[in-house]
Amino acid sequence: MKYYFINNSLNNKIVGDYNQVSEAQHHCNIWKDPNFIDKIDFIKIDFQPIVSNAILSRKAKLTDLINAQTTGFSLRLLISGKLKDILEKYSKEKGHFFRSPVIYQNKKIDDYWIFHPYFFESNSIDYLGSKILIRKRKPEEGTFLEKIKLESDDDFKIENLIKNEDDFIYISKLKIKKDFLSDFFLLLNTEGGIGYIVSEKLKKKK
Repeated sequence: MKYYFINNSLNNKIVGDYNQVSEAQHHCNIWKDPNFIDKIDFIKIDFQPIVSNAILSRKAKLTDLINAQTTGFSLRLLISGKLKDILEKYSKEKGHFFRSPVIYQNKKIDDYWIFHPYFFESNSIDYLGSKILIRKRKPEEGTFLEKIKLESDDDFKIENLIKNEDDFIYISKLKIKKDFLSDFFLLLNTEGGIGYIVSEKLKKKK
């Protein structure tokens, strides 16, 4: 089965402006309020967090996946109701959807949602077939990359426990186990921080 990462488009003909979100409208003290969504770990929650409203830049287009690289949307998906309806069927017990209207051309568009992930399936990874890198800090300045060989999820956890505080281990090239079958799943420690991954079947959904 083929798999694909959900990624933001780099094509300005599609998104209008790669930096689709120019700023965000907040509704709390974003540094102190524990219920603000960016203050909440990627865990299952049983309450309504405080979310922000993304304000799209003047040139941005309204797409199903919004590139929101600003406070209030850290490592989470900001998606349209249409995309939510597709993912929701495959995301049971993997994450929460919270309504988060966007402001587009001075109008509030209600049917947008934040996807807050909490269940990650590292058992999907073929570690021997994947490329795992560790970014290490140089004593003088800067960083360098080193490839490491891991065979299992336990190895990955051990490496993370014994690494230096400033080092970062991540999956640079992912291979999925042949016997792993899921149309939508999530991974930590990918190059972008969190990987949102769909099967070819789900990718073709409209």
